[in-house]
Amino acid sequence: MLCLSKKTEYALIALGYLAERPTEIVSAREIAQRFELPLPLLMNILKGLNRRGLLDSTRGIRGGYRLGRDLVAASLHDLIQIVDSEGANRQLIEVHQDPEGIEHRPLSTRAAVHALNLRLVRFLKEVKLADLVLPGRRIDVPAERVQVSGRRAGVGAAVTTAAAV
Repeated sequence: MLCLSKKTEYALIALGYLAERPTEIVSAREIAQRFELPLPLLMNILKGLNRRGLLDSTRGIRGGYRLGRDLVAASLHDLIQIVDSEGANRQLIEVHQDPEGIEHRPLSTRAAVHALNLRLVRFLKEVKLADLVLPGRRIDVPAERVQVSGRRAGVGAAVTTAAAV
């Protein structure tokens, strides 16, 4: 099963929350409190999304974030690259170049891992963020398949599960 990092999960939660409030400017503090997320980490994630154009930010006392560029164009792969560009997920979506690891495996195993990586990247590029976070477009998951932790009920649980399926 493909596992997304906490950073990617938090980014999807924030995007989902903002997508439900398209006309509002929402603070990082509001999102962090609503979903019990660590504020400093969430602020860093939101800053990265803002720098890459997925969010627009407003400064000041009533400042915060709202959705930026059209999420129809951005993929889950794009999001992972933004929030985990130096994290563990990068290894999931790029061919591992460790000569100590791969070079000692039989050629057929190396080819299978390479083929799997290529298919995962293709899949991640095909999944658009709009299909994960925008109301009316979200990928539905049957309720019995959703395992919700107590602190992330709501948008985050639905988004995370949809991304993992």
